[in-house]
Amino acid sequence: MKKLFFSFMKWLRHFLSGSFYNRRNIWQAFPAFFDAAAEQTYQVPGLKKANTLNLKNEPVDCPSMTPQGLTLTEKYLLISAYCHDHRHNSVIYVLDRTTGLRIKTIVLPDLPHAGGLAYDPRHQKIWISNSAGKHAAVTTIRLEDVETYTEGAGPIAYQQKFTLKELPRASAITYDHGLLVVALFALNTVGKVVCYPIDDHGDLTAPSNNTLVESPFGTLAIPQKIQGVTFYKNFLLLSQSWGKQPGQIFVFDIQHTTDFSDLNQAIKIIATPPYLEQIYVEGDHLFALFESGASAYRKKTPFVMKEVLQLDLSALLT
Repeated sequence: MKKLFFSFMKWLRHFLSGSFYNRRNIWQAFPAFFDAAAEQTYQVPGLKKANTLNLKNEPVDCPSMTPQGLTLTEKYLLISAYCHDHRHNSVIYVLDRTTGLRIKTIVLPDLPHAGGLAYDPRHQKIWISNSAGKHAAVTTIRLEDVETYTEGAGPIAYQQKFTLKELPRASAITYDHGLLVVALFALNTVGKVVCYPIDDHGDLTAPSNNTLVESPFGTLAIPQKIQGVTFYKNFLLLSQSWGKQPGQIFVFDIQHTTDFSDLNQAIKIIATPPYLEQIYVEGDHLFALFESGASAYRKKTPFVMKEVLQLDLSALLT
């Protein structure tokens, strides 16, 4: 009964805000994508204003937070966002997985683009895209610290920060079978994917006498303009988006692909609304996040998505 009540209230908010009609128009424009959509969605918080800190470490409401990264834990759905004007600390929204309600907003200690989030369930750790000068970097926070964090208490502390040798930026990340998978968004050339093993302590191991973490697997070429990377069974899924053009999800069969940057080898290409960001697989569902609801983009497209969508992968991939 509680779940039914929350579902009704969510539908009512959508209807009164007009998003019911907006979604119908988007559905007609991208039928293959939306035909696989599950009923439950998650409203992205902070699109009008988000509680954070300014450059003087003072509490402030940011009107230009832009959602970027997405991951799920056992209880929560997490969304990262950065200030499009680069004047405020980035944040992570913590949502209840069952009700979809925002529980808290966590303020990060710096201003990363935070293009990707990943959750390591074995070590109860959340990975966040970051940077370190001319190199990509990833930072971590403990799930325990997320749960005990109190709004208004200042920025959360990073547990660790690792600098990555192979990439200039960590544009997208995901966790898969003990690996941190990091992707590079490239505008005019092919991008890259690099896999970094996570050790028994939950860390990335750097070679001795080297401050840079180096992958033992080398790099893998992927298409340009990739915003998200995730895995489903024997498939690699990549989300592509740039500007107000429709987004795309590329599906590659890992066992039968020799070049993941060659779109002719994709077994399926799925058109999506524009401004698609991170995608994430759990079970047989694909979760998709868009940035079109942010102030910087909502007037640039008629296809504004203010929700995280769930999609049935068995329906999406048929």
